[in-house]
Amino acid sequence: MTVHNVPGAAAAAVPADYAAEDKQGVGRKVVVSSAFMVAGRFTIRCIGIASSLILVRLLLPEDFGLVGLAATVITIAEVLSQMSIGMAVVRHPRADRALYDTAWTLNLLRCLLLGGLVAGTASWQAALLGDPRIGPIAMVVGLTIALDGLASAGLFRLQRELRFAQIFRYEVTAKLVAFGITIALAVVLQNYWCLVLGNLAVRFIAIPYGYWLAPHRPRLCLDTWRELLHFSKWMLASNACSAIEGQAANLAIGRIAGLPALGQWQISWQLAAVPVTELAVPIRAPIYAGYARVQHDAALLQRHFLAGFGLLAAVTIPLSVGIALVAPEIERIALGPAFAGAAPLIALCALYALVDALAHFTFNLFIVLGAQRRMVAVHGVLVLLRVPAVVAGALLAGAAGAGIALVATALFGFAAWHWQMARLLGYGLSGLLAVFWRSLAAAAVMTGAVLLLRGALPPQHAGILDAALTLAALVGCGAAAHLGTQMLLWQVGGRAEGAERHILGWAAKLFGWLRSRQPAIPH
Repeated sequence: MTVHNVPGAAAAAVPADYAAEDKQGVGRKVVVSSAFMVAGRFTIRCIGIASSLILVRLLLPEDFGLVGLAATVITIAEVLSQMSIGMAVVRHPRADRALYDTAWTLNLLRCLLLGGLVAGTASWQAALLGDPRIGPIAMVVGLTIALDGLASAGLFRLQRELRFAQIFRYEVTAKLVAFGITIALAVVLQNYWCLVLGNLAVRFIAIPYGYWLAPHRPRLCLDTWRELLHFSKWMLASNACSAIEGQAANLAIGRIAGLPALGQWQISWQLAAVPVTELAVPIRAPIYAGYARVQHDAALLQRHFLAGFGLLAAVTIPLSVGIALVAPEIERIALGPAFAGAAPLIALCALYALVDALAHFTFNLFIVLGAQRRMVAVHGVLVLLRVPAVVAGALLAGAAGAGIALVATALFGFAAWHWQMARLLGYGLSGLLAVFWRSLAAAAVMTGAVLLLRGALPPQHAGILDAALTLAALVGCGAAAHLGTQMLLWQVGGRAEGAERHILGWAAKLFGWLRSRQPAIPH
């Protein structure tokens, strides 16, 4: 197996501190690191959901919409200037003091410049977005961004060395602190400032904690800036596409459908995107680090990619489709009366997040293989397709129309990204379908079973208890239908190597570990 048409692939050097590492050891480290990141993100999401459930009863949809609208320009500016320094450090062939000092200095300069730009253009942002309250918000956010430049470069080292247990501790601690501060401010202020000031206050605790957890004595240095920025130049272009693509819906909904509609969209996304944000996103860093270690072995790289994609699909497809199916119950249980009518948005967010995550699973390989130019070209075309589609959707049907446009363009993007990756790694469509068709078929059966049961159930009353009982029945039915169908198809297919075998193996190990922890029963 050879790598086809990858710019710079033939000259890709094996990182010196990776060369002697056992390939199976890399796989184990990636799995363990991914587990830590998933656990961390799951914990963070649980904290986030608890925070949201409290805040939706203290704040109005307009409060969330205002902060979301203010974040659009700021997020675009932040992502546009993102140099992906951490990824450059992970991929660099050697790690010395100069590398980490240069990474810290570049990050500091970027954050100071961007923070100053955001704060200095606060009044312009308020005029552009049509709300004077955005000006003061932008000033505080500018200070928050500037403080981010002080973060420890030791956090880059943890990622390079696949020490994600420490990153797990760092992120969970920061989220817990943010949760406590934001809720306290919400009780006192009862308005959108709790979201803005809580985000600022946590920096004063998280940054020192980062230095304690990943020590690094900062020193201004630019010795390796050319090497880091050479890697980052295409990432800057890709980040520009991501910024526009990611904020198009927020800007379109906020300006066309209004702040309350944007607030509903923001909360719907927080609830519906859980399987993606807590599974697909956190495993990207350890998977990228693992790819970097085997980038010189095309056959092994292909196996890693297809196995990882199949596993991700097997876990996220039933969860995301399941959330879309029970969106009415989620709305009634999780959200207050002010967010009535959010169920269609929850369903659309769940499907959009799922398809986009399965498409973006290819991103790390474009970077590892040195194919950033191709990545940026594809991304640019997809942005040119998505932005007008989202604007048209918002004009025609508000937030729901924008959501439909996002799902449609995500499906097109999935096909485009995987077509390009298949050309790079040399596998066919059949190879991709082989690792996740059972998950798709099982999701289709689950959808039919849940819809049939919903139609057979008596009409719901307005109470939360009634919604909870209905949710329990639908979830139980859907889970049984999906798991039963997927395992049946796997058995009929000869128990082939795939996500099912990995999941069963991990479940058996977990069960064995739990049994070993039980105290012995005396005779």
